[in-house]
Amino acid sequence: MDKREIAAVLEEIASLLELKGENPFKVKAYATGARVIESLPEEPAVLAQKGILRNIKGIGEGLAGVVAELVTTGASTLHRELKASFPAGVMEMVEVPGLGPKKIKAIYENLGIGSVGELEYACIENRLVGLPGFGQKTQEKILAGIRQFKRRQGFHLYANVIGEAGLILEAVRSAPGVVHADLAGEFRRRLEVVQSIALVVTGPQPKALEVALRAVPDVTQV
Repeated sequence: MDKREIAAVLEEIASLLELKGENPFKVKAYATGARVIESLPEEPAVLAQKGILRNIKGIGEGLAGVVAELVTTGASTLHRELKASFPAGVMEMVEVPGLGPKKIKAIYENLGIGSVGELEYACIENRLVGLPGFGQKTQEKILAGIRQFKRRQGFHLYANVIGEAGLILEAVRSAPGVVHADLAGEFRRRLEVVQSIALVVTGPQPKALEVALRAVPDVTQV
């Protein structure tokens, strides 16, 4: 993974930690680390190979370990575990304009809402107004953000979904019969806005490989 991809994963980890109510200093460390990684003059892989990741200001030991794991495996155990602790739709809510992790945490914990669809119904039914720190204007702003989100649904910023693409790539590479797999299409070209995650996969037995790939979670077409 390059520094832009790693920074995107670190940003998502920061959001997930905030959703879990983790120590604010830990949340800030990952958010800051994402900015530091993205601004590096060299790729993290080079620095990890030199063993000097921990020497960079803003990159502590724990963060350096996560970056090293991303460099070597293309995925993060911490990132995977954090994502598994929430419904899949919760991270989609982060993409709604005007809706940050603190508000999502309050909505999820108080109303049990775990998707953009559920959130829209809650706004229409006027259920957000009674939450501490919300009110009518906040609810209207969130509803407007949902409508904006729905208009652009199917289109995602590369930086927001590269982490997910990396997890799918790792799962595909682990499938029986896969010799090589890599991201293709829009991700290969690193377009700023992408619509789908495409991969190219090779193996010695195409029919068996097709069956194995269909069993991989999140693979919708082979």
